[in-house]
Amino acid sequence: MRIIGLLGSWALFVLAIGLTAFAVAGETINIRDSRRLDRIATIDSLIAARTGNAAEKLRAAAGQRSQELQQLQGRVDEAVKKSGDIPDADQTIFVSTAENKVYVRNGGQTVFDAIASTGKGTTLAVDGKTKVFDTPIGKFKVISKEENPQWVPPDWHYIEHARKKGMRVVKLERGQSIDATSGGPASSSDSGVWSWLGDAPKRSTMKVKGDRVVIDDGGVERDLPPGEMIYAGGAVVIPPLGTAPRKFDKVLGRFRLNLGDGYAIHGTQETTKLGQSVSHGCVRLGDADIERL
Repeated sequence: MRIIGLLGSWALFVLAIGLTAFAVAGETINIRDSRRLDRIATIDSLIAARTGNAAEKLRAAAGQRSQELQQLQGRVDEAVKKSGDIPDADQTIFVSTAENKVYVRNGGQTVFDAIASTGKGTTLAVDGKTKVFDTPIGKFKVISKEENPQWVPPDWHYIEHARKKGMRVVKLERGQSIDATSGGPASSSDSGVWSWLGDAPKRSTMKVKGDRVVIDDGGVERDLPPGEMIYAGGAVVIPPLGTAPRKFDKVLGRFRLNLGDGYAIHGTQETTKLGQSVSHGCVRLGDADIERL
């Protein structure tokens, strides 16, 4: 009985050792797993630091691209709805924004083709709204034709020009004067310390007189030329509509076919850029091609 009891105790002792060893082994495995996970986390953080979280950026870019495609599809659907009321004609002008080419088909035959420039697809944020410089998708009708057209640039043209040059924008209103040197508000020369000394300096001011924009140099006026950008200090000046500096000649070539909403097919001075997507939405052709069209 003692032998049996001793053997039983020995067996229990061996079993206890076995359980302890198993627990120790399990703990060792857990420690190894923990260390392995720590190493993986460290490697992940190093990769993220090295790549600048490229995966996150790619996911964000993919999401933004998906949103842009949805917006584009919405614009296409809207254009299709709007164009449903325009009947097909025997002679039709086709503009391919993918190829930057213009075709004319008459009676099922292509009778004209030319290299063009179409919208560049960039955006410009102005006063909380975003302007997209795309050639519109849809079906349109030529509503008028012009020879030697004048270009009257919209306000966004001056804003875009100023941003490219890192300058601010000043809008010159009728009945208002601005300092022609600084672009700031015009101040009276007969006030302040100079008036006390009795020797007030002459100031150059810019103002609107009818359809003219003039610089007044102490009572001597000179007109600013038509079709030229106006600068005052570190600012680009937007002149009022209807004034000479707001009218640009020869920028649109010899002819323009107006399609409405400010869009047109017209000539261009930038003939070296034909074949590229560089316009603000209009379709540009060389002078010989727009004349034939």
